[in-house]
Amino acid sequence: MAMDPTSAAEARERVAKWIEETRQIFSLLPELIPADHHAGASAQKEVDKLHKDLEDLKRENHLLRLEKDEIAQAMGQIAAKLGITPRRSPFDRSAPGEHPRSPDPPRSPEPAKPAEPKAADPAKP
Repeated sequence: MAMDPTSAAEARERVAKWIEETRQIFSLLPELIPADHHAGASAQKEVDKLHKDLEDLKRENHLLRLEKDEIAQAMGQIAAKLGITPRRSPFDRSAPGEHPRSPDPPRSPEPAKPAEPKAADPAKP
């Protein structure tokens, strides 16, 4: 089942938010784990659950990326059939007017240093 571009973008944002929240929770865990063994076992269960959630989110993110690629390919095929050359992907995150993935403009070489006048050879008159 393919998602429309808006749904895919919203899903990607949700996944990114979940991953960031999970990272924040992981960074807090050492401070939250008390020395009490029972609490430590409970915290370990929570850590295990968070690891599982993180793996699930990574898997979902991967699937969303695959769907995004399928949608982009389908849109390209539709555009080709209509004789339209798409200028940019709906998934492109560059600002309007920018050319995504364009190489950096070539740098102009440094100006050549003027040749210093050679001193007259003292051996020659």
